[in-house]
Amino acid sequence: MQRFLFFSSLFIIVYYLYKDKSETMATILQFGKSLLSAKSTVIEGTATKPAFFDRQFTDIKGGQLNTEELKGKVILLVNTASECGYTPQLVTLQQLQEKYGPRGFTVLGVPCNNFGGQEPGQEEQVCTLYESKYKTAFPLTNKQDVKKPSEVFQWIIDAGGEKILPKWNFHKYLIDRDGHLIHSWNSRVTPLDKEITDAIEKVL
Repeated sequence: MQRFLFFSSLFIIVYYLYKDKSETMATILQFGKSLLSAKSTVIEGTATKPAFFDRQFTDIKGGQLNTEELKGKVILLVNTASECGYTPQLVTLQQLQEKYGPRGFTVLGVPCNNFGGQEPGQEEQVCTLYESKYKTAFPLTNKQDVKKPSEVFQWIIDAGGEKILPKWNFHKYLIDRDGHLIHSWNSRVTPLDKEITDAIEKVL
């Protein structure tokens, strides 16, 4: 509760400092929405919705993402950004990958530049930065757009509705072995949070 009040107060202060700067204000408003969004959402009734493995997606190198290789795995899909306050979560996402990877789990990173313009680089730059600075070894899609929306986010809409689209970077979606979307967490929930690890353990 104290953390929420702190961020709410900070948001109000920044609002009055930057309210005449439209682009900055839009970013602040979007970040404010992310602070007020539900911490986690259990997604029900998705067994009859399109499975993740039934769609085609583009990988970070411009080829087709190998969904056959992902089929049968539990996936934590995360919209990522390299210039965000939450970017250090890339480290704990890799730790999650190392912990559960041998049991049929993978993180899938989805670089996204919609929130604060915090993923401005080209795909090759993004891939190199993640691997060199954050030592990631999990697969990545190409840069995706929440607002259009592009491949991944259109699937999220089809599977769970627009209400669960990310409000900021590092929103997390859990996909079960059948390719169904079953849970989501907002940016504030860290990858190694017990709520996430318990949910992963449950479906492994």
